[in-house]
Amino acid sequence: MAEGEELASDLSLACRLYLQGGEALRREIRDSFGEWMAVRGRMLARAWPFAERLADTCDDHWLRLGLAAVSIDDNGTDFRDTYVALGALYLSAVRCGIEPGRYFEEAAGISSGVSNIEQTPMRDFLFGFEGSAYFAEAVAPKLG
Repeated sequence: MAEGEELASDLSLACRLYLQGGEALRREIRDSFGEWMAVRGRMLARAWPFAERLADTCDDHWLRLGLAAVSIDDNGTDFRDTYVALGALYLSAVRCGIEPGRYFEEAAGISSGVSNIEQTPMRDFLFGFEGSAYFAEAVAPKLG
């Protein structure tokens, strides 16, 4: 397995563990990526392949993994990139006939409630995605 593929596999595993674990494990995973700056942006970048797999398969498993990657990143990379990743996941879900709102709420429920670098807890960021200016400008027009 090539080094990039191995890292992608490890990041995907972290997302699966994040979804299966309790609050203590999720906090530990978020904290470990907070300290591992060389890889942090790569966790957020996993959301795009997950969105592509969602679009290809219409299996909500990929939506959950993508939202886990965003939750783990905890807006530690760049909130603008987070919006774009969430938009890709949202649009892929809608195109598959999946109502993404409840998945975003589930992800918000397991996300950090602590203010991050953007001064907004990831929990609130996810809960507010559909009401954000980004959603209104970049996502909503593509829904019709």
